[in-house]
Amino acid sequence: MAKIILAINAGSSSVKISVYKVDKEQQAPMQIADAQFSGLTAPPVKLDYTRGAEKIKGHEVDIDSQEEAFQYILNHLVHDHGLSDLSSKDSITHTCHRVVHGGDYSAAHIIDSNTYHHLKDLTDLAPLHNASALAIVKTCTKLLPDAKNIAFFDSSFHATIPAAIRTYPINQAIAMQNKLRKYGFHGISYAFIARSVAEYLGKPQDQTSVIALHLGSGASACAIKNGKSLDNSMGLTPLAGLPGATRSGSLDPRLANTLSKQ
Repeated sequence: MAKIILAINAGSSSVKISVYKVDKEQQAPMQIADAQFSGLTAPPVKLDYTRGAEKIKGHEVDIDSQEEAFQYILNHLVHDHGLSDLSSKDSITHTCHRVVHGGDYSAAHIIDSNTYHHLKDLTDLAPLHNASALAIVKTCTKLLPDAKNIAFFDSSFHATIPAAIRTYPINQAIAMQNKLRKYGFHGISYAFIARSVAEYLGKPQDQTSVIALHLGSGASACAIKNGKSLDNSMGLTPLAGLPGATRSGSLDPRLANTLSKQ
């Protein structure tokens, strides 16, 4: 019996879910379906769904939260007769969640009660994404109690940023006590870029260095040296660095004070 894996990316206004199956332990997962909800904060909510030649584009659905989006697509997947390997919820063995801020976690982590509450404490540092991801994690534990939840962090790729770069020029006792430092983000994207560029160039990843850009609603830059993150334009939170759709990017600290006098 094939194992089914869900890869879930919950944003502030969207939910993306990719479905993979694994027939054998040593076999790479094969994608069999893909779903995306958009417009959760600006209705109407629309669903795009692809499974082989079957395509649904821009189908309007009456939902208004990430949790409802996940429940909707889970029901859709189970009742899609074209997915013979996913005949029931019990077929789903793993749910993999993109979590933007992982704090000190330097690698993917199985989500248990302690992990969940640790990530919840970090929500204020990435409110647009961590809260959405954790809402779906909570829904998964209810609807798929036998599936293993695993968090993959945007910040973990940047665990290799040297101390001299990640350290803020503030009181170090306060900084260490409160874990105030540069974490960096978009790491899942940059890890993929590092692997892909190395493969394209025909070089080992640990011999590949590149300046990479992640440009979208959120934007950042990353210096990758020998396959590892050397620096990222984002900081303690995703607010620092380049401007984005809902982020100012880095601003001179004096700017707010000057504007308040205008």
